[in-house]
Amino acid sequence: MEITQNRFLNSLRSFVINNSILLFLIVLFIASMIFVPNFMTAFNMKNLLLQAIDIIVVAAGVTFVVLNGGIDFSATSVLALGSVFGSYIMALSPLAGTPYAIPVGILVMLGLGAVVGAINGFSVSILKIPSFIATLATMMIGSGVAVWFTSLVSEKASIIGLPEAFFIIGGEQGYIWVPIIIAVVVLLFTHWLLNYTLFGRQIFAVGTNPKTAFISGIPVKKTLFMIMFLSGLYAGLGSIIATARNQAGIPSLGDKIFIDIIASIVIGGTSVMGGSGGVKQTIYGVFFITLLNNVVNLLGIDWYVISLIKGILVLIAAFLDIFTRRLEELGR
Repeated sequence: MEITQNRFLNSLRSFVINNSILLFLIVLFIASMIFVPNFMTAFNMKNLLLQAIDIIVVAAGVTFVVLNGGIDFSATSVLALGSVFGSYIMALSPLAGTPYAIPVGILVMLGLGAVVGAINGFSVSILKIPSFIATLATMMIGSGVAVWFTSLVSEKASIIGLPEAFFIIGGEQGYIWVPIIIAVVVLLFTHWLLNYTLFGRQIFAVGTNPKTAFISGIPVKKTLFMIMFLSGLYAGLGSIIATARNQAGIPSLGDKIFIDIIASIVIGGTSVMGGSGGVKQTIYGVFFITLLNNVVNLLGIDWYVISLIKGILVLIAAFLDIFTRRLEELGR
């Protein structure tokens, strides 16, 4: 009886430790239902879900990089580049108004994400430039190009006049299920890739210790390249959804959500030192951050308060991650 009780307590303790952010998310949601005005309205629930989808696809891609102990700043520039170039194809190019405008625009958005991801992958795996520097450079270049191109082709700060059929991808006109399906497919694919494939095991191995992974015969350079490539490709897909929801090509599209992307990944439980975590943790983190943003907006609290809260949460999450790692090392 005592052995069974101890096993139950150990299992319960393990569940709480591994799913602490999920428990915090549930508590925050219940508290919001009770104390926050207009929280449980259909409009707010839809808005909350769409805000999460804006972040979740891009965050899933950046999770690959963080699992390797790296960072991908360029996700914001991919959102911007994809948004303005894809919008140009659909609204201002010779293809505008033709049946080819939307599919070509979508391919351009995905292609730009793939190109930026490939550049980052080459820089990190072949040139051995730290991901911090490589992606910071592509972010600055990409963001500058997005602003320059927008000013070149449009007299306004954004590119408007996109086909209404494209807005369906963003969940408009009663088609909220479209971005939901896209996000679910992406998340299921990412979970499968990380947990049930050889490539997924290689990502965790390289993130844990790249030297040991290399000695074990794992293609470290190829893995590093694919990590950065996938992050760029996911950001390209994110630019499609976000552009469709905003109904315009916006050169500053990713500026406001990058902090939320990183905060979601770190607070969710993916280690900043690499080697542990996953897309499930990122999902929890995204919904926690999105819910926090939503509640603060509904309560009319100033933006700097939420910024302060996010910063403290990220710092605590990083500290707990490092502290847990040190305990594990001492226990070996």
